[in-house]
Amino acid sequence: NRTVQVIVIVIPAKGHSSRLPNKNMAILNGRPMIDYAIDQALESKTARAIYISTDSNEIEAHAVSRNLPVIRRPEALGGDVPILEVYRHALQNMDGGSKVSVIIGLQVDHPDRERSVDDVLSEFLAGEADRLLSKDAAGNKNGAHYILSRHFLDTGDSRKDVVIVDDCTNIHLAEEMERAE
Repeated sequence: NRTVQVIVIVIPAKGHSSRLPNKNMAILNGRPMIDYAIDQALESKTARAIYISTDSNEIEAHAVSRNLPVIRRPEALGGDVPILEVYRHALQNMDGGSKVSVIIGLQVDHPDRERSVDDVLSEFLAGEADRLLSKDAAGNKNGAHYILSRHFLDTGDSRKDVVIVDDCTNIHLAEEMERAE
């Protein structure tokens, strides 16, 4: 097994969504949807830090109210860009980023993840992988969990992937919000 020095969680939360306006701050069961990802991150006993990556003043203010550091990302990373670029930007702009060996990405639009961060991280580390991706029960990539090794973040090359199933809601549309409630 490799030795992991620093594991961090990054919650990517852009301000605008093309399909569901202000999705990351949309109210789900009386709370902003981002709070579900934040709560899941805070349950981790392994992650050394949690960062919110955003281009939104509203999301930044909310993260600060939850005592979480914010990495402001440029407008170019607010559109439909590969999520890997968002995580790379976060890595380059976080305190101690040069020491980070694993980034756990928790996208906001999966408020009802079934698997905990630490459970999924254990599976990633046991598999000695460079990338972990999650799928739903039908086998579709859902993005509920991303875990990326430093090697993958630096090179984009995954020598080994781990794929897990977490059959949670994937919210992109108003009717999916209703189903999640």
